[in-house]
Amino acid sequence: MNSPHRAPGTAVLAVAAGCLLASCSSAGASPSATPGTTGPTAPGHNVGTQVDVPLTGALQHLQLRDSTGRQRSLGDFRGKVLVLAPGMTLCQDSCPIDTAGLVATARQVDRAGLRDKVEFVTVTVDPRRDTPAQLAAYRKLFKPAPANWLTLTGSQHDVMALWHTLGVYVKKVKGDQQPPPKNWRTGQPLRYDVDHSDEVFFFDAHQHDRFVLEGMPHVNHSAKVPASLLAFMGKQGRANVAHPMGPVWTVPQAVHVVSWLTGERIPI
Repeated sequence: MNSPHRAPGTAVLAVAAGCLLASCSSAGASPSATPGTTGPTAPGHNVGTQVDVPLTGALQHLQLRDSTGRQRSLGDFRGKVLVLAPGMTLCQDSCPIDTAGLVATARQVDRAGLRDKVEFVTVTVDPRRDTPAQLAAYRKLFKPAPANWLTLTGSQHDVMALWHTLGVYVKKVKGDQQPPPKNWRTGQPLRYDVDHSDEVFFFDAHQHDRFVLEGMPHVNHSAKVPASLLAFMGKQGRANVAHPMGPVWTVPQAVHVVSWLTGERIPI
């Protein structure tokens, strides 16, 4: 539930290392991700970090499941821009904020008529508790949940393989709250926690990771944390809603990255 502090760029360094192992080159940007002379400009370095790292075949074919129980894989989204982020339905710190920012970006892209060109995907860092039923209930909290936003879970092995390869820090830890918090859906006590870092990965239509945003987003009237999750969050989590700690991104910045990768101008 907590987002550990760490040096900015850790995830970027991890995917860059993966690029070296895969013998890929950052010089050859895919055509779909390179805007034309009149298209949207690339985001500046003050926004996030540009990379060019292909999603390996192994990660493309990991067997995941969505909130309806349907089997999905990241390879299903080839041909679309894929915006991928870690999350957890029982997080009391950063995840509700992260998801609010991602959902707000998805709604903005949907309103621009790009629903069929861009997919937003949250993959859990807590697959033991984030079952399809739990994910379905979580989606309903963000009503109306945008059609271009999916929540995915999978086996512990496959989910950890994904996040480890992309450089996301994930660690199961013993819960330290007494009495322990309870699952907002089932009422079951939460006996452990999951520390994790916060990133958003932007893949082009050829499934190359092209951009990484790190940290939590600013949330405002267009990116609200649902009231039920706000009540579930801890003291630090609620403080982060108003004043997020560490690196911070905004919905307009995320929309800018999507605009660059699609070559479509999206009103902000």
